[in-house]
Amino acid sequence: MATQEQLMGALQVVVNVTRCVALKRALATAEPEPALNFWRVLQGNLLDMAVLDWCKLFGSDDEEHQQVHWKNIFADEAEFRANLFAHLGMEQEGWGAYWQQMKAYRDQHVAHLDINRRDVTHFPELGSALSSAAYYYSRLIRELRALGETRFPDDLSGYYDAFQTQASEIALTATASTRGFIERVH
Repeated sequence: MATQEQLMGALQVVVNVTRCVALKRALATAEPEPALNFWRVLQGNLLDMAVLDWCKLFGSDDEEHQQVHWKNIFADEAEFRANLFAHLGMEQEGWGAYWQQMKAYRDQHVAHLDINRRDVTHFPELGSALSSAAYYYSRLIRELRALGETRFPDDLSGYYDAFQTQASEIALTATASTRGFIERVH
C-alpha cells in the first residue's frame, strides 16, 4: 500500500504533467512557428518536462527510484492496466509502442544525451500522456478520498480545461507582445 507521502508526491507529478501539456499547447497555438528562441526553448522545455514527469508515473517501475510509478502506488496491477487501456482506447500493443516512444525520447534527449541521436525526427504526442495522467489521477483521488483528503477536484479534466483557458489567454497576450522583436542571438 502506498503511503500518503507517495500519494501526494504522485498527485504533484500528475498535475505537473497536466500543466506542462496545457502550457505547451497554449504556446503552440498562440505561436505555432515561433521566430524567437525564447518561445522555442519554452515550448521544448515544456515538452521535455511533460515527458520526464510522465515517465515518473509510467516509465520504469523501480520501487526504490520511482516511488510514484503506478505499479508502486496501486496494488491491483491487472485491473489498473485493463482500465487504463479501456480509458485510452488502446490495446497492449498500442500502449507498448507509445510507452517506447515516450521512454526513448526521455532516454535519448531529456535525461541523457545519446550523442548518436542528436537530431529528433519525431516528438512525442502528448494526448495519450494527458489521458493516461487523467486516468492515474482518477485512481489516485479515490485513494486520497479514502484517507479523508478532500481539497482536490474529483476529476482532472475540469482543472485542465480551466488551466488551459487561462494559459491560452496569457500565451496569446505574451506572444503578441513579442511579435516586434527580431531574434538577435543565433
